[in-house]
Amino acid sequence: MAPASQALLKESRRYQAGGEYPQAAASIERALRIEPRQPLLWLELGQIRLREGNRAQAESMARKALSLASGDATLESQALELIARARE
Repeated sequence: MAPASQALLKESRRYQAGGEYPQAAASIERALRIEPRQPLLWLELGQIRLREGNRAQAESMARKALSLASGDATLESQALELIARARE
């Protein structure tokens, strides 16, 4: 992952820890503009959307992450778990 994306991911996680989900999502969205094919970022955005209560978007982001994970068993598993949680 690019250093700028890593910095934005860390920033997003700080916002999430404080319950500031709109700011957290904005940080991830900026990172996605840098690396739109990075599945971890899509997964992170999906988790934020789920915390915000937007289940449909959470599932959509998880599906995008799953499509990009290409053989990364950990990311694929996390994406499938997020899809299941979004459907609950």
